Amino acid sequence: MQTPTASGSRTDTTTNAKHRSTRLQIFLIVSLTFSMATLCLSHYKVVHSVTDHDRVTVPLPRNQAPAKGGLPPVPDFVKRKATQNQENTDLDQGLTGQGLVTFRTPQEAVGEDAKILLQPTMGVHRPSSNAVFAFAEGYDLKVYATFIESLKQTGFAGDVVLAVSDTKKMKTDVFDYLKWYSDGGDKSLRIVAYALDWHCLTKNGDKIKGSQRGSTVNHGFSDCKLDGMYSGKDGAPAEDPREARPVATARYELYYIWSKQYLERSKILVIDSRDTYFQAPFSFESSAAPNLRGVHLPANIGDSCRLDLFEENREAVDIGKSKYNSRWIKSAYGNGTLKKMESKPVICSGSTMGSQAAIEHYSSAMVAQFDKTKCKAVGCDQGFHNFIYYEGGLESWLRGKGCSTYVHEQGSGAVNNLAALRQTSLRSQGVLKVQDGLGSDDIFVANNDGKPSPILHQYDRDDELKKTIQKRAAVLLQGWKVGVQASTNSLSSQRFNKMKTIS
Repeated sequence: MQTPTASGSRTDTTTNAKHRSTRLQIFLIVSLTFSMATLCLSHYKVVHSVTDHDRVTVPLPRNQAPAKGGLPPVPDFVKRKATQNQENTDLDQGLTGQGLVTFRTPQEAVGEDAKILLQPTMGVHRPSSNAVFAFAEGYDLKVYATFIESLKQTGFAGDVVLAVSDTKKMKTDVFDYLKWYSDGGDKSLRIVAYALDWHCLTKNGDKIKGSQRGSTVNHGFSDCKLDGMYSGKDGAPAEDPREARPVATARYELYYIWSKQYLERSKILVIDSRDTYFQAPFSFESSAAPNLRGVHLPANIGDSCRLDLFEENREAVDIGKSKYNSRWIKSAYGNGTLKKMESKPVICSGSTMGSQAAIEHYSSAMVAQFDKTKCKAVGCDQGFHNFIYYEGGLESWLRGKGCSTYVHEQGSGAVNNLAALRQTSLRSQGVLKVQDGLGSDDIFVANNDGKPSPILHQYDRDDELKKTIQKRAAVLLQGWKVGVQASTNSLSSQRFNKMKTIS
């Protein structure tokens, strides 16, 4: 066997050193390539790691183009400006990155375990009944009588759930009137009243001090908070989790709480109380109307869950033509969203109808809009109402829960919104008609089919109609007083006879 020489050993050593050097160079090249790739990916991760709603881009320094051979610009399809204070910012409220809608329940602002604590001051909810919800704080007896007595005349047999003044601040005779109905004075219509102690502030943040017979909420226009609606972690009443906001906005949280007191088969009307008059019996399921829009589930599914919305007159006004509605949309959602919605008919937030589940979901969506926009302008609730239908995904959310949505053209549904027709008299427009063969003052408001509109909302915008309804309301109130007196006399007589028999 041949023994290796010293020169051969040196050659092998040199070869091995060259191999090690080559491997090191390859390792360094691979490492550098990996580092460059990681740097590129980290640039795009800034965009791709956020949700669609919060997506931003990382801009280059002003007036500086990318260096030759540097990182490429962010593609157009992932760009979105996210400057919240700019007037044109569009907020895709309630939309997730996948375009799906989700609205959390109002009490989740307190905590996942929060429970509803708010209870009525007068009356008790009848869970299987239909119901009418209204904010009715600070009014005199004539307003309550116009609303309630006209409703009773239609034959409505259900609960009338009202938010009213603290009992110490109620105007003369209001407490006795509400108490009579809440105690079962009428066998069919039952009032359930929440006398609420709002903590209201001026726009400067100063507390408003209400008078003995006054109103701190100013019929919904003051910014207020209401503690004790929900329980906290320890089960004790929690502070209002939201900022002070107009009660016209906060009332939707009450509607949510009230809706939870009823069974799924119950039907609910949510409507303004001050300017509403019930002219004829109404149905909660009237859908045979012309030009009916919305997403309707197949006939074989039925309408066990449905939401009915009611337009104002589309020929007289749309969102863009109305300085008020356009301002509310712009204040809450920005100019870009307004441009998308400006040609749409105005849907009135003061009149909504639906099944229990639909009203619960709708109210949650309305509360969620304040949580996201913090819009405190008086009237922003109308902006919320129109946004969630046209741009906010309310229909698709309800459809996913098995609910239909109906949008009724003005003059074709159970509720006739009249404010947009105020430019000329209703009589001159053929809306206000005279009953055949009766006196000229026996008038009624007609739907587009010539039949009486069941519910008149915003009736006080027409002078002739307003005066007529005020006269009718006075008669109805007097009838109630006579009925109560007769009932009282009857009870007194029964007690007298009973005492006479005993003696």
